[in-house]
Amino acid sequence: MSVSQLVTEARVKEILETVDYFLFDCDGVLWDGNGVIEGSVETIKKLKSLGKKVYYVTNNSSKSRQDYLEKCKECGFPAELDDIVCTAYAAAQYLKNIGFKNKVYLVGKDESMGTELKDAGIQYFGPGPDLLNGTSYEEWFKNTVLDSEVKCVVVGFDPHISYMKIMKAASYLRNPDCIFIGTNEDRSLPAKDKDIVIPGTGCMVLPVALAANRRPILMGKPETNMFDLLKKVRNIDPSRCLMTGDSISTDIVFAKNCGVRSMLVLSGMSTEDDLITANGKGSNADPKKQPDVYAQKLSEFGKFI
Repeated sequence: MSVSQLVTEARVKEILETVDYFLFDCDGVLWDGNGVIEGSVETIKKLKSLGKKVYYVTNNSSKSRQDYLEKCKECGFPAELDDIVCTAYAAAQYLKNIGFKNKVYLVGKDESMGTELKDAGIQYFGPGPDLLNGTSYEEWFKNTVLDSEVKCVVVGFDPHISYMKIMKAASYLRNPDCIFIGTNEDRSLPAKDKDIVIPGTGCMVLPVALAANRRPILMGKPETNMFDLLKKVRNIDPSRCLMTGDSISTDIVFAKNCGVRSMLVLSGMSTEDDLITANGKGSNADPKKQPDVYAQKLSEFGKFI
């Protein structure tokens, strides 16, 4: 018998009576490569009409909070800037909250991660192409100049990832006092063309971690930093919270790590076979990967509101 329970009218009623804060992943839950997933806008609006607090929580570091706000409004989702938590914002706020005053070497996009760092008053450099300069070790040593003021390396989604960037990031991280932040370790991104794999941020973070022989402080799901930030600024009670996502390994494990209830929708990354595997039987079951409830898509939850 499945441990996770299919969404029913009775279960939705119980959730609405006991949950005040609804956290939603975006890609694969609210929209996908083909646009807004049918019924998702209506579900969010119903929750808001009941006075529920709705937050959009995403691992995507290629966009800023402002980018996501514009995306939400374009798609018809009710949102304000303070309703959105992304890994670029979480990384910047993490540094701001610890009183970081030095420079950041940023492996990531200027228009997303750079924007959030700038808004937090943190100096950075690094975005954009940085190709290998020279063909030998000797030339690389000669042509690589490090800034002594760098005391943190932040790695997020970077379409310009290069050998030179990995070398510089790992070199800064030889200093044990240099902070190492990774936005997330997602392996791939949702793509319209199922034959094409779009490498995720993990493909940028892992090479730096291997070269530096360091583990990063991760901002994204399934780690708890984004939820910790929400708790701090919004005073969220975990016992009155539900996380909804499309990925068992990130969203559902994130919910378990944060001590909140969870709902899996099968409109994105994880499949029904993944859910069966997570629930398992006996010693094969994995409680950290078992959502409390699940549905084919968010509208299956929304129709009972």
